[in-house]
Amino acid sequence: MWTPLDLFSLETWALLGSIVALAWYYVHRKWQYHKELNIPHDPPSLLQLGDFRKQFDKDTGFEYDNQMKKKHGPIWGSYTFLRPSITIHDPDMLRQIFIKEFHTFPVRQRQLTKISGKELNEGLTAVEGSQWKRIRSSLTPTFSTSKLKQMVYIMDRCANNAIASLDRKIKSSDGVFNSKTIFSRLSLDIICSSAFSTEVNSQDDSVKEPEIAKQAKNLFSGSLFSPLLLLCFIFPPFEKVIEYFNISLFGKGSVGYFKALTNHVIGARQSDSEMKSKRVDLMQLMLNGEISEEKAKSNTVEKGMDRNEIIGNSILMILAGFENTGNTMSFLAYSLAQYPEIQRKLQKEIDETYERKGKFDYDSVSEMKYLDMCVNETLRLYNPTLRNARICDKQITINGFTIPKGMQINVPSFGLAHDPEYWDEPELFKPDRMEDMSQIDTMVYQPFGGGPRNCIAMRFALMEVKFSIAKLLHQFNLEPTEDTPEPPLKLAFGVSVRPVVDYNLRAVRRNQE
Repeated sequence: MWTPLDLFSLETWALLGSIVALAWYYVHRKWQYHKELNIPHDPPSLLQLGDFRKQFDKDTGFEYDNQMKKKHGPIWGSYTFLRPSITIHDPDMLRQIFIKEFHTFPVRQRQLTKISGKELNEGLTAVEGSQWKRIRSSLTPTFSTSKLKQMVYIMDRCANNAIASLDRKIKSSDGVFNSKTIFSRLSLDIICSSAFSTEVNSQDDSVKEPEIAKQAKNLFSGSLFSPLLLLCFIFPPFEKVIEYFNISLFGKGSVGYFKALTNHVIGARQSDSEMKSKRVDLMQLMLNGEISEEKAKSNTVEKGMDRNEIIGNSILMILAGFENTGNTMSFLAYSLAQYPEIQRKLQKEIDETYERKGKFDYDSVSEMKYLDMCVNETLRLYNPTLRNARICDKQITINGFTIPKGMQINVPSFGLAHDPEYWDEPELFKPDRMEDMSQIDTMVYQPFGGGPRNCIAMRFALMEVKFSIAKLLHQFNLEPTEDTPEPPLKLAFGVSVRPVVDYNLRAVRRNQE
């Protein structure tokens, strides 16, 4: 008869048992952190990787934070495998963390910031300290009102291409179009043209899908549960291995494609003196202030970016435009199609503004108050981020609660935007709730983050969405198809918040007599 001793000796089994027992004791001790500090929390488990899998579960992840608040109150603990973190669902405390005590919480995260490849690791969202300050101050002038006004004519041209694309859909498929495809490509065209003066014209579906659109989609095809990413969660030092070998865990090959594209644009600029002197876009502003890598690392300058930082932040802007802004336009179009009375009210405002102004430009679109309300409500209902975070650099007590040094504070941005304590019928699309934004707590509603580390391109993204939707609704009615899912739209979270179902809508030409 076979026995375990046929496989290993008694001493070996004793050694293996001791190793397992010590490993379990180590894990168990790590999971006592919140208990010892008397912070309410659910019991972590190996199967859930602490609490990680529960937080990003495809069926319950979007409800997790509000369920935990209901169970434990506005402050609770959790574990990403062995690493503890604290979630704060209290707007007053968050206001201090984001603004008053920003110097104590200056960084979003210190884990998973070096897993995107050499260039994207230098993106504004991944860097910290003096490097973040230098890059932020270098990019800020690009998004001033004067620069945005100069970019609106590009948005106009790209929106006209979208109108032409929808007209082709009306002729070929009764106006049925894939919402994600149309709006992501529109957003991609706008950011490439506005930021880099590079004509992409990805919306022409009469030709083969442009490589840039395929590569952008590929970059967002990653999963939070990929083996290498999970290994970084479980064993944080492994991230240094990823960085050393310059590996990107998202979109294999795509980062290299965008690096080559950006280098090509830079080369064209540097070889054309007339182009270099006339351009006022993001790329030219970065190139005008380019500094050496040695100077960037010396921390002796307050502005300027080295070549890797220029490439990384160029890629970051393209990808943010393709994914988040494209998703916002798609979500807004979906909501307007599902609520035709809201769509008609918005079209009335658009038509009256166009009749009064005679054109769509920065000023006319900025005057459309109901359009503002619809966009803001879309960003609440389909908040682009599930959670935000800040790292505590020194022990601090806020409202009687002590936060230890090094602790990650989770900010449940999606949960706050759907908390019935702050919103009446939070799962419904109700633009009227956004009529007076001065009454909306910026900590409860923060689609672009909060404090000094909020989204630098927020004003550009909002103008892009509003201008594009105004142009399209002036020409078309948007309707659901037979297969369009009913609201509320079921969401999933991968690299970004997106719909579970890749839905279609229908465009119908308006009769404007």
